[in-house]
Amino acid sequence: MKKRDHRISIALLALAAVWMTLAGCGMRSRAEVPAAPAATAAPAGTAEPAPSPETETAPDHRPGDRYEGSVTIEGMEETVRYEHIRNDLLGFEMAYDYERFLRQSETDRECFVSCWDSPGNPENYLEVRYSPLDAETAAAAVCETLSDDYQVRREDAFSLERAGQCIRILADEVKGGGFMPEHLQTVYVIPAADGCRVAAAHCATVESEGFLRRFHAMMNSFSAVAAPEALSVAGTWQTASMGYADDGSMQPEYYVRFTDSHILYGHLKDGQFVLDHTDRIVSVGEAPSGGIRVQAETANGAGYTYQTGEGDENLLEYFETWQEEEFPESYRGGASLNRCTP
Repeated sequence: MKKRDHRISIALLALAAVWMTLAGCGMRSRAEVPAAPAATAAPAGTAEPAPSPETETAPDHRPGDRYEGSVTIEGMEETVRYEHIRNDLLGFEMAYDYERFLRQSETDRECFVSCWDSPGNPENYLEVRYSPLDAETAAAAVCETLSDDYQVRREDAFSLERAGQCIRILADEVKGGGFMPEHLQTVYVIPAADGCRVAAAHCATVESEGFLRRFHAMMNSFSAVAAPEALSVAGTWQTASMGYADDGSMQPEYYVRFTDSHILYGHLKDGQFVLDHTDRIVSVGEAPSGGIRVQAETANGAGYTYQTGEGDENLLEYFETWQEEEFPESYRGGASLNRCTP
């Protein structure tokens, strides 16, 4: 199964050293993100969206709850139908307009893309990420990146209805030019006990009035929640299939190790792990029968799954697909892994 390709419309933050990237809403690996112009937020001379009490998510809303609110756009009040969601991996909950936006979930981000945009190359969307950085450090990094090309305004005491005080960053004109860019962006940096949450609202200038108000109304329902520790795969593993090493000795086709973001395939030489290649981890979660499920992607875009064998935590069964309904036909015993060291 191949992931869809796309062009990144906005490159907001390229700081691998600080563990956070705000890129576009598609499914491409971060290592493949091409350079792109940064985008900005509410245009100069355009009224900033006012707080909308009608759209606040009540504390007793639970994930999956749907309800009506309203938002005022160009003097007209519109009814909006919201769905309350919670993402424990990224550590937030909020409500989104499910009639006008398509929800796209990935392990490192949530995106809410306009239903009128191409899902793989959207112009109008709200993207949310978790960052282990404190809010001040994250905000400074965002401002530094955007200020290369854009005038940046920073509001350190901006308030959202549920999240409370946060930092809002507006980049609303081209640096030194005094004219409007093609795309606009507003970034909210919400402090939390375990770092911060960063939400970036992106939109095309010609459509900014309506989209910025809708995004702001959605952000008024936002609140940070504690993000649980990520599941991990410990130890060194080996494939069931065997082969001959360069010295003529027989050993598993690959020895395998897992990091938070990649699967490392290699060999043992003089007792040391020697890397051969890596595949990118797309998602990590619990398997339906217990244990862990890891879904990954090869360099040429082929997707596959490792899943804990039923009743055996030292076995990871290999399936040549991401789709659970295809598991029976796509199981490959030779590519399955056995743990050889804790």
